Amino acid sequence: MKKKIALGVSAALLSGAAFANSGSNQIDMDGDIDTIQVQQDSGASQRRTNFFTGLVYNESVSEYAPKRKSYRFVYLDGSTRINENFRFRHVLSESWLKESPDHTTQHGRVNFTLAPRYEQWVSPSFSWFAEPVLIRQTEAQGNTNYELKLKPGAQFTFGNHFISATGDYQFKWRERYNSTASANGNRDNDRWNAYSFDINYVNRYSRTVNFGISGTYAGTPDNSDYDNRRRNYNVKPFVRVRHFHDITTELNMLIGHEESGRYWNGYDYWAINFNNNKRLTRNIRGVANVQYRDNTRDFKDGPQDYSNGDRQELQFRVGLNITI
Repeated sequence: MKKKIALGVSAALLSGAAFANSGSNQIDMDGDIDTIQVQQDSGASQRRTNFFTGLVYNESVSEYAPKRKSYRFVYLDGSTRINENFRFRHVLSESWLKESPDHTTQHGRVNFTLAPRYEQWVSPSFSWFAEPVLIRQTEAQGNTNYELKLKPGAQFTFGNHFISATGDYQFKWRERYNSTASANGNRDNDRWNAYSFDINYVNRYSRTVNFGISGTYAGTPDNSDYDNRRRNYNVKPFVRVRHFHDITTELNMLIGHEESGRYWNGYDYWAINFNNNKRLTRNIRGVANVQYRDNTRDFKDGPQDYSNGDRQELQFRVGLNITI
């Protein structure tokens, strides 16, 4: 099985949060894309747009493969609130990959996401949202990946206890030039579906401490082609602390398993994330995150394992979260 390695980071790290001051014990972090913020004033003075801009750097070392370095420049990753029920998410980034020992550089990939969202407060303790998401990834040689998600979600608040759940069903397709017929402009088209489900619990213990746990399960339908089918499940306990000099820190640990292909070979993995936000001005926060991840190859019965073996990764994410 040829292992496909995706550039960039998971969706959990891709969007800026509103950093709304709700007057409650809620501590918001950059990356809280599915949290419906407190009910907003739709007046002209209300700040409507927030976004992250910065750099994500990832370095991975595999047991049987050269070192890989990837760079993602995030130009815009956030959302614009239109009124108390509608907002519009938008992402634009570009990524490159370098491989040692000859430092071969793969051409860049442009990533573009649009996601209009409707969200509704039913009561002070319950809200829900519905969101279609369009993702387009274009590589320099002309290959293009598309993804259309249908994503609903709901969240419940009981005193200091917060529970949210989201799910999505994904329609994916890839357009790529056939190397044997590229002169005629012919393309090979792949199509497949996928789904995921997330649940998140937060105890808003105080204005300076929140803690909780989240879980994710993602997969493909049983009839998926071997090249596209995959499963991934994980849990993530975390704690958030607002401390000195208006710095907010989250420490979390991700533990999970992923597998794919004909024989469901994959990896057992764990990761430590140390995420920090620092208020610089009324409208700007600095973001500095670091992650270490260990992937241990889980090889089941089948033919020879063609993977790169065990893999360790180090990732940095730095930039600004801007609210206007």
